[in-house]
Amino acid sequence: MTNATEWFAPAPGRRVDTASRWSDARWRPILAAGGGALAVVAIELALPDLAPAALRALEILLLAMIGWTLTPLDDTFVAVAAAVAMTLFVTGRPEALFATLGNELIWLLLASFLLAAALRASGAADRLIALATGRVRSVRGLAWAMTGVILGTAFVIPSTSGRAAMMVPAYAAIAPHCTGRRMRTAFALLFPTAILLSAFASPLGAGAHLLAAGMMERLSGHGIGYLAWVCFGLPFAAVSAFLSTEIILRLFLAPEERGARLVPPSFSADRAPLRRQPVLWIAGAVVLGWLTEPVHGIDPTLLAMLGALAVLCPGVAPVSFRDAVRDVDVALLLFLAATICLADGLMASGLHEWLVAAVFRPVQRGDLAPAAVLALVAAIGLLSHLVIHSRTARVSILLPPILILAQSSGISPVTAMLVTVSATGFCQTLMISAKPVALFGRLAEDSYGARDLARLSAVLLPLHFLLAMLFAAIVWPAIGTMLATP
Repeated sequence: MTNATEWFAPAPGRRVDTASRWSDARWRPILAAGGGALAVVAIELALPDLAPAALRALEILLLAMIGWTLTPLDDTFVAVAAAVAMTLFVTGRPEALFATLGNELIWLLLASFLLAAALRASGAADRLIALATGRVRSVRGLAWAMTGVILGTAFVIPSTSGRAAMMVPAYAAIAPHCTGRRMRTAFALLFPTAILLSAFASPLGAGAHLLAAGMMERLSGHGIGYLAWVCFGLPFAAVSAFLSTEIILRLFLAPEERGARLVPPSFSADRAPLRRQPVLWIAGAVVLGWLTEPVHGIDPTLLAMLGALAVLCPGVAPVSFRDAVRDVDVALLLFLAATICLADGLMASGLHEWLVAAVFRPVQRGDLAPAAVLALVAAIGLLSHLVIHSRTARVSILLPPILILAQSSGISPVTAMLVTVSATGFCQTLMISAKPVALFGRLAEDSYGARDLARLSAVLLPLHFLLAMLFAAIVWPAIGTMLATP
């Protein structure tokens, strides 16, 4: 697995201005620290009437945003530091910070990571990919088959970075058969694009989804279960991912290249057949249990933990429990716990209500129709990845004020949440906007660069704005009506 340093390292053969990089490394932290100090002073001078708790919460939020966007500090480090500061200066309740690690969302992610480790170790994931691509021969057919496989991984791999790492062998198997740089570029762009956009299909597709569901329930009282999320998210994710795949093929390949014959990737055959893979059957049973929760009433987190324990029993998967635990993305778990604490602090301080009054209330005074408000939410969500390079951070910052604005504008909180999460999941414009984009951009010298990403984003961004508005206006209300029908 490629580490974070390698993701952002220049590809072989690319020139790097050493002096410029040294200058950036020297001055960027200083500028960020200076900007943070100025922001704190400006808030103190400009908002003297704001309640002290809300004032401290706003300062902590701004400093966290500066840390996420303008410094080389790790996102998790910034989130944990902000959570500790929120505990010290706003809530004053250390037990609230510690309790976030016991949140059911954290345990659900932990169980899903363990399931994913067993799937990788058993080779079941590789065999599923080979099965899905074994009958296709054209470039377009292989691209669509890989998109379908990636869409399926959103139900069992709780991290876009983990799904990207799992798909690296598939790209490595395809690349040698590509005829020319344009075809390699197309497939290199396909993988991170499908990974990021298909994540919306499942509440486990990204940690931001679980955070969004929890925040919506606390702020609006409206919950959303696993099955309901899949009913809302899967159609959007499928349309988004497959449509984006076709756009990539048309943007980067000529018609004859799209129809060219291509040998599908092959994987080692020294594993047991799929029908004799107990890990796959157990993982399928867990997903089926999530989908049928309204029937049996067993908590999804408990189902996930039972499945994780089952696949890691001796003799079931070729990986020990200890090794599987080592594969858990602890940084993501800590990030999620810290952002839960941040969100609780923002609500406890009353800052989220003040933000709505200061930022979104002028929009309400303009008597905008609900469709116009949703259009504004979608636009902000789609563009937020340019300045906030973390999916979970984008949701934690934007969702609280958006939910309150939605309630006061007569918009369903579920619709507002879905628009926000689907929009903030788009992050293909910059190499640093998402780890899967950085990973596949650095796998080979001729994969893709900033110009390729900008070209793709110029088409996909307005397309996803239209998709979000279409689903918010027609598809999601229809699905909600069907779900509410006895």
